Amino acid sequence: MSLPNTLNPILNLSLFALLLGLVCGCRVFSTANEPVAPQAEVPNPLTVPLYDRTLVMDEVSDELDDYFRVYKEERIRIVDNIMTEGWIETHPQIGGTIFEPWRNDSTRGFERLHATLQTVRRFAKVRVIPTGNSYLIDVKVYKELEDKQFPQYSTFNGQPLRHDNSLDIDRNDNDLTQSEGWIPLGRDFSLEQRILRNIQARISENCRPQ
Repeated sequence: MSLPNTLNPILNLSLFALLLGLVCGCRVFSTANEPVAPQAEVPNPLTVPLYDRTLVMDEVSDELDDYFRVYKEERIRIVDNIMTEGWIETHPQIGGTIFEPWRNDSTRGFERLHATLQTVRRFAKVRVIPTGNSYLIDVKVYKELEDKQFPQYSTFNGQPLRHDNSLDIDRNDNDLTQSEGWIPLGRDFSLEQRILRNIQARISENCRPQ
């Protein structure tokens, strides 16, 4: 018994999607489990030469933009012949899963697997501190776990509450109070290291002494 002609394209498309999913899934899992060569730890805060302050802030902002949306930014300025501190804060970003290999906000191994099995998010706070003959670039990435009101598959009929974009803008490094709907998990040191290495490479390649 043959299938109607109208079903053949749908069936072929479904089979193709299934095969593509299997191939991509195997690729993602194999990539996630590949051994990663150890890299030397980058100091945090990172010391960089006293290059042009505008270029330095541009490189830091461009790097953060690869992971997060910038929420607030204060550029380095000169006030009464004194350089002020620059800083950047970002919006929270739901972590990339093993099914999203193109996203780099979740590092390999535990962080990406955790973002796949749980709803986690991250946000960053970066300070660029002039110190006379150099800058100190201090990168902090915070990680939070979603705190659901009810189990995901419960029979409760109320409207579930989502807090994907909620941000406690009054938090600081010494007072990490819980945002509504989210549980603080501390800092993501692996992502901090990735950002610092990339900033170091960007500045070395694109910036020149004043």
